This record gives sequence, structure tokens and C-alpha cells, in this order.
Amino acid sequence: MTACPSGPLSLSFRILAGLLTGLAGLAGPGMAQQVYIPSDEAALVKRVLSAPQRKSFARDREYCAYLARSNSGRLKVTAFREGGRNGCSPVRPSNGFRAVASIHTHGAYDPRVPAEFPTTLDMDTDAAEGVNGYVATPGGRLWYLDTRARIAVQLCGIGCLTSDPNFRPGDDGVIRRSYTYQQLKALELGG
Repeated sequence: MTACPSGPLSLSFRILAGLLTGLAGLAGPGMAQQVYIPSDEAALVKRVLSAPQRKSFARDREYCAYLARSNSGRLKVTAFREGGRNGCSPVRPSNGFRAVASIHTHGAYDPRVPAEFPTTLDMDTDAAEGVNGYVATPGGRLWYLDTRARIAVQLCGIGCLTSDPNFRPGDDGVIRRSYTYQQLKALELGG
């Protein structure tokens, strides 16, 4: 297991399997599941999300892009593209870069739509493309989706990114710091 350097966005989560076994069946007793979030990726994503978040709230649309890395390790974010209310297809990176993660917003705040956590569709789509994901919410939360471990980790909470001025905390209930895929599925089903 690899440790991540320390810092506000440098996160390394070790989730004890004993806590997850009953919830998701990811590992047996005594085994640990670890999620590694590259600090350079998270910092860049956080930096570039202000303008797309504002557009997302004003137009009530998702905005999306890819986080891409070159063979030499250089990171870049593709141009953000406007999507619909329930989805977005980013432009693939070019010029020697490969997509390592998707980035998307969840649109404007709507008290009838739970949007403060990622969806299983977010995770399934990223997994099918072979990338991880970053999701920005109307409340200004930033999530990281580890598609191999099938875990969503909240990198920062309400107001850490630009928030929808109409956002009201609490409408989506208590939001945990991390969710397994099965826990997200249960949330979507109202559990």
C-alpha cells in the first residue's frame, strides 16, 4: 500500500474491511481497502471548477471535461463542454495526453433532486471508460470516484468549491465522507 504526501488535498484513505463487509462485500475480515488520490490531480481539478460551476448553476446543465496526463506526467484539463440536465460527454484529450479521470458538475440546486453525492451511473460510466472521476455538487462539494475500488470519497465539503446561491444544506440528508458503490445504490433507492 502506498501512502500519499500530506497536504489539504493529498488524501489516502484506508477503509477497514470489517466496516465494509456487511455494507458492500468488498473484502473479507482483516483486509483493508485503500483509495489513493493523486494530490496534483485534485489540486488542478479544484482550481478549474469555479467557472464551470457558475455556468452549471445559471443554465441548470452539467458541464464536463477530462483530466489528462502526458507520458512525461504533465497534467491538463480538456475544454469544458455543456451537457444536459442528466449527463454530459466530454471531448477526448489529444496531442499525446490520455484521459485519467472525468470531471463534471451536477447542475443547479433543486430540492427535489439529490445531487450532493455521486451516482452509480457516474461511477459506471467512468469505469466503462477506464478512468476515475471528479464530481462537483451544487453545495460546492468535490468528490473523487475510484472506479477500481468502487468507492466515492468526499475530498472537501460544502462551500469548498463555488456553491449555487440557492443551495440549502440538509435536503439530501446526512452526507458521509465516503460511499461504496452499494451504498450509493442504496441512497438512489431511497435507503
